[in-house]
Amino acid sequence: MMRSKWYRFSVVVAIVGCYTLTSSAGLTDTTSREGCLNQWLFNGVWRVKVTDVEPVMNGPQQEGWQVTEVWRNGTSRELSPADSVLKDQTLELGNGAITASQTTGGNLSLQAVTNNNMAPSGQLTYRQVFLASNLIADPSNKPKGLLITFNGTQLAQETSKPQFTTSKYNFHFNLRCTANGAAANAEGGSNQVAANEGCLNQWMSNSIWRMRVTAFTAYPPDAQPQDQTGWNITQTWVNSTARKVQPLGIGSMPTNVTDEFIATQSGNNVSSASVAGGLSMSFRFHVFQPHESYTFTQLFLGGGLNGSDKPVRVLVLFDTATQNALAGVPHYHLPANFRINLTCTK
Repeated sequence: MMRSKWYRFSVVVAIVGCYTLTSSAGLTDTTSREGCLNQWLFNGVWRVKVTDVEPVMNGPQQEGWQVTEVWRNGTSRELSPADSVLKDQTLELGNGAITASQTTGGNLSLQAVTNNNMAPSGQLTYRQVFLASNLIADPSNKPKGLLITFNGTQLAQETSKPQFTTSKYNFHFNLRCTANGAAANAEGGSNQVAANEGCLNQWMSNSIWRMRVTAFTAYPPDAQPQDQTGWNITQTWVNSTARKVQPLGIGSMPTNVTDEFIATQSGNNVSSASVAGGLSMSFRFHVFQPHESYTFTQLFLGGGLNGSDKPVRVLVLFDTATQNALAGVPHYHLPANFRINLTCTK
C-alpha cells in the first residue's frame, strides 16, 4: 500500500525564547506533565519530545496522522519503554481522539519504541502512526494534543527497575504551541555511559578482553539505501587472560559481556537485542582458549535504521559489578566499556 505526504501540519502558535502553555482539555490529569512541540519532558526515566505531525496518505485518501517523537533513556542502565510499562498513546483531535492501539498499523508502530532497548543516554527517533478505525480521516479535523501513558502503579511494584521520580510521569504535548530557547532544552537525565574511547581498527582493552571493530556494511548486502534495514558490524575479540573464558555470564568461565549498540548520524540508538537472540550466538557461546582470537559479524536491525543514516559509534557494554564481585574469575579494570568512533581510523 503506497503512502505519501502532501501536507505538513503547521503550528498555530510560535513562541520565541519563552512560551505560554495552553492545555488541550480532555487528555490531561494529575499524572501528566505538560509540554509543547519541540519541548523535552522528563519523568526521571524517559526524556521525550514531539517534533512534527503529518498526515498519513494512501493515494488521495488520508488514513490518519503520524507523529515524530524523540525518546532518550535518562537512566544509567540499558532500558526499553516496556521496562517502564508503557501503555498507549492517544492523539487528541479537534473533534474526538485516536489511540495508537486501536488499529494494527498503529499498534505495530507503537512496538517500535516499546520494545527498543536503549543504552544510557541512548536515543530513538520514530514516527507513531494513528489510523482512523475505518482508514478514512478528515483532513480538517487536525491534531491538538498527544498523551503518552505509563502504568506507574505497576512499575512501582517492580522495584528492580528504574522508578519515576515524579507523580506526573505521563507526557501530554499541546500540539498548538512550540517551545524555543531555554524551554526546548532537555530536562535532566543521565550522561553517557563511562567507556574507553577508540576508533575503527583500533584495539580496545579492559584487562579481560581486547577487541576492535574493523568494518561496517549494509544489510541486506548490496541493498539500495531506501531498501536497507540494518547494518553489519565486523569485529575481532581476543582473550587477554591465561585461562579459558566465555562472553556469557554463566558457568565457570563468565565475563558478563552484556550488549552492543550502534548510534547513527541522526542520533538514533539501536541495541543488538533488536535481532532475535541479541548478541551473536556464535560469539556468546564460544569458549575462548587463553589468548585466542575470534572474528564475527554482529547484525543490527530495526529502530528506523536505513542506508542514509550511517553508524557513527559502537558501544560495547559489560556488567562489571557482577563480574568483579565473583571470586576466582578475571576482573575488569574500569571503565571496562568500549565506545568506538566509526568516523576515525587508527
